Amino acid sequence: MPNTDCELISELRSVLTSQRYSPVVAGNYCAYARGFLDYLARRSIPIAEVTEAQVGYYLHHAITMFRKRHGRPPGPCWHSIPRSGIHALLRLAQGRWPPAPKATCAADTLRFTICDEYEIWLREERGLAERSIYALMWEGRNFLTWQLDRCGVDSLVEMSVGDIDRYMDMRSPHQTRKSVKDVAERLRSLLRYLHRTRRTAIDLSPHVIARYCMPMKGCPRSWSAIRSPPFWKPRAKTQRLSGSEIRRSCNCWRLMV
Repeated sequence: MPNTDCELISELRSVLTSQRYSPVVAGNYCAYARGFLDYLARRSIPIAEVTEAQVGYYLHHAITMFRKRHGRPPGPCWHSIPRSGIHALLRLAQGRWPPAPKATCAADTLRFTICDEYEIWLREERGLAERSIYALMWEGRNFLTWQLDRCGVDSLVEMSVGDIDRYMDMRSPHQTRKSVKDVAERLRSLLRYLHRTRRTAIDLSPHVIARYCMPMKGCPRSWSAIRSPPFWKPRAKTQRLSGSEIRRSCNCWRLMV
């Protein structure tokens, strides 16, 4: 292995250690990353030019070599370990993995531009957590793909409440009220940003309305029993309470607390 590859593996191990990976996991990742570098060297492929397709070819090659070495195919989830190690190596070598998708039309160019600027705004100006940014970005990409592919590049300026209604109707089936409420909140954030950057003529975020989520929405519709507070003794252990009795008992318990 060339010195540059050895240095890259050493740097990868340091990064994994700093991210608190266990020594076993870090060792496995580095071992599979080293095998991937040898595979690239035999084919004279620079690591900076590796594509997702070439990673897939290597994983297929690794499965074939595993079968020859052990006389049996690997487990169904075995490929996740070398793939994770290779992805960590490529993030270190290329700065980003998976690579950014390439624009094939004007709609893709506009969508990528808006998404990149929107992510920077969420991270730097709003200071949101990574999980929140991920959810907001997913909804933003999904909405922009739906709108631009359906109506074209110039449709954002002319977007109306009817477009928002159609999108929410498309996203709402087979989802709970809580999920629809989350979709509405994420869509409001994107629409506020689009109006703030003057990509829409009006602010459509106030028109995104989700159904009210009741506080007890997650509870079953009919209770066969109720868990008693420590200081409340039911009249009989096997007795079933009516709905009004349950509510009256809960209200009394809240007042006592």
